[in-house]
Amino acid sequence: MPESLPSPLDTLRSQMTEPATSRVDCDQAADLIDWYYEQAWQTDRIARDELPWLLDWMRHCHDPRRFEIGDGLAVTLIGEGQLQEASDLAEGLLSEAWDAGLTHTLALALAARGEVAEAITRLRDLVDHPEFATLPPEIATQVHLDLATLLRRQGSLFKAIPVMTQAVKTAARCDDPAWLEQAADTLIEQLVEQGGAEEAVEILSPHLDEKRLGLWQRVLDRLGNQLDPDLRERGIVLMVRAGNYRTVLNRLVDQAGNDPQRLLLAFTAALSLRAPAEVTCPLAARLLGSDSARRDESAPLIAAASVAVAESQQEKSQTQAKWHRDGVVQLISVAKHHGILEEEAREWAEKEGLYHEHGVIERAARHCLDKIDKPPEWLTQRIKQQG
Repeated sequence: MPESLPSPLDTLRSQMTEPATSRVDCDQAADLIDWYYEQAWQTDRIARDELPWLLDWMRHCHDPRRFEIGDGLAVTLIGEGQLQEASDLAEGLLSEAWDAGLTHTLALALAARGEVAEAITRLRDLVDHPEFATLPPEIATQVHLDLATLLRRQGSLFKAIPVMTQAVKTAARCDDPAWLEQAADTLIEQLVEQGGAEEAVEILSPHLDEKRLGLWQRVLDRLGNQLDPDLRERGIVLMVRAGNYRTVLNRLVDQAGNDPQRLLLAFTAALSLRAPAEVTCPLAARLLGSDSARRDESAPLIAAASVAVAESQQEKSQTQAKWHRDGVVQLISVAKHHGILEEEAREWAEKEGLYHEHGVIERAARHCLDKIDKPPEWLTQRIKQQG
């Protein structure tokens, strides 16, 4: 609720009932209308039942702010499920003059009523209006997104793509990066569904810069395989700097497949980025999946690092316990492949410095880095910094 009306305005309010029958004229009403607009409406403290009254007086006095109040009331009516009332109100005001907000709200009311084709027509007319280009980019972006959503609902998938592309371009002008991220989500979802991931990369790539980390994350997570290697590496470096290790590791793990070098890269990165056991240990298991791999000189460090990661994880869980057990079994198997009897495995691990307290995680990371043909610079620098 707004602050109490000043006494003179309170008296005036009691006299301002129906505009058509009230003895108060528009000149006299101006101060009260201004007070409600500034002190109640703009501070979001106006009572719900005061909105129709304020709008009636604004319309009666041809106050240009009536479209803003009418839009707010129409949105409220939509939220209350009074869709016909919202449509009638918006159409009535639009018969007086064009207004972007009311046109948008009318389209949403029509769509909610199931009149999707008419809603699309209204939004297209809005986008084509000469004054649309002057709207704040946040509002224009939302219009494009709503139009794209309705086109998709109607099954016009290919017609939606140019609209989503425009939403991305418009959102890139917004101060809040959330708008561009929302537009990118919509575009990626649509194009990936249609097999157009490369097109999504083409549309989004011009907007990738060092300040748009949220956009980078979405592109790496969902379009990483379609990215140019240099662009992908640039994004990974940004994610490392920002501490977004999950995105980095997801990308490396997705790329790994069964390629030994890529698996080794993903495992080494997991060690250096202190990934949890559920990420690191499966990679170790894949690296040691054959007899020849378990006989390799790197196998003891890989297996021991896997155990150490599971042991050192602060958050204990059944998953962590499972990976610890599996790691121990893997380490014993590696010992056997290196000619160590099971009963001698503990002494062997102690002698070789394969326990967590021996710094085996860091040693394994350095060792594995040396085994990677062309390690990325960010990984080399990170492991060097960790000593």
